[in-house]
Amino acid sequence: MMWIRRDREKEKGFTLVELIVVMAILAILAALALPRFANVLDNAEKKADEANRAMIQQAIDLYIVNERQAPEKLDDLKTKNYLREIPRKPDGGTYDLDDFD
Repeated sequence: MMWIRRDREKEKGFTLVELIVVMAILAILAALALPRFANVLDNAEKKADEANRAMIQQAIDLYIVNERQAPEKLDDLKTKNYLREIPRKPDGGTYDLDDFD
């Protein structure tokens, strides 16, 4: 009876070596995945910036056609309902009228 209990006690849990091996494998996988994830974020920010710029440029073009003059500042696009809100840059900054043609 005593031997059976000892055998079962030996089978409980993982050894330290097994845990270290699993941790090493997870670290390697994380090291491989993080650079790819960072590239995905950079690409998403670039696409968002391109979309924002295209939307603002279209609003400026409509403003020029309808008002027969260029807006003095981007807020004019919001004031005259060409845009609901002036989009922010993906990094949190703001666009300036000088950024556009």
